[in-house]
Amino acid sequence: MVSSFTPELERLVRTALDADASDLHLIPGDPPTLRLRGKLERMDLEEVSAERTRELAAGLIGEENLARIGLELGEFQRSCGRPGEFNLSVAVARSRCGYTLAFRVMPPTIYGVKEMALPEAVVDAGFAAHGLIVFAGLTGSGKTTAMYGLLDHINAHLARHICTVESPAHLHVTPKMALIQQREVGQDVPTRLAGIQAAMAQDLDVLMVGEVTTVEELQACMTVAETGHLVLTQIHADSPEGTVYRILEVFPDELRPTARKTLAATLRAVCAQRLLPRADGHGRVAAYGVLIPDAEMRNAIASGADFMARKSPWSDCCQTMGEHIERLLDEHVISEATARQAMTAQ
Repeated sequence: MVSSFTPELERLVRTALDADASDLHLIPGDPPTLRLRGKLERMDLEEVSAERTRELAAGLIGEENLARIGLELGEFQRSCGRPGEFNLSVAVARSRCGYTLAFRVMPPTIYGVKEMALPEAVVDAGFAAHGLIVFAGLTGSGKTTAMYGLLDHINAHLARHICTVESPAHLHVTPKMALIQQREVGQDVPTRLAGIQAAMAQDLDVLMVGEVTTVEELQACMTVAETGHLVLTQIHADSPEGTVYRILEVFPDELRPTARKTLAATLRAVCAQRLLPRADGHGRVAAYGVLIPDAEMRNAIASGADFMARKSPWSDCCQTMGEHIERLLDEHVISEATARQAMTAQ
């Protein structure tokens, strides 16, 4: 993990941490900017110069990687921070104004499943010997934090060989009962596919792929799940059912029939989430939508039928995002205004 922070950059990062910001942006011609509860807020500081962002970028990713941006790469991502104090990932890119840096702020430690109130059905799915667990949500929804939480829960309770493929690696997972190998794309392996192949060659039990973005990556994850391993990954979608539709829509027409059958056989759980401000003003709480496939749903997916048009009731393990939002409102965790806005956004 890169930890060569200048005093100036460390002050900005600690300001972001104190404000509970999810992101910190450094763009030439603008002051440092935070994303707070989904909204951008410029800090009351001087504008950042192009020379300064270049210096900071070179210090974080190195001159060699900096030179590749614009010629070979659209951007370069890497984990950075101070172990035990703060964890971030930085994405360095170029625009007409010069080099730009976007930091994603991660918690200093991995949150436990109880601390996050991760649904019990999703936690139980983590004890399966094989299959596919998908975490879903829009950018900044906390899905990465939730996925790490479940992975560490497996690590604490099962003697399994866990391999991760991340771009970049956000958090360090300390081995407990499990063996842990974490691979960062661009540093340990050239691509996610290469990382998946490396894990499969080394007596894998559990695979976590930070995010899937291509048909090939999704197909590889489903194949790993189909061959007797547990796979955790994440996808950008705003509901459990939308996640399933999105997975299937990724595949071209000629591959979709096979993909339906594979997904029907391997899917263990879908956990979609959204972060909402607490009514007491202290931080945010996750609203979860959960889908646990049963025989009826698996048959519908495999045959290409609408899996949401059911003949029998959904299992008690399943819940819509709306149902959880209503429960958070009834428990006075969120305000009526927050609930109303969240329900409208569905």
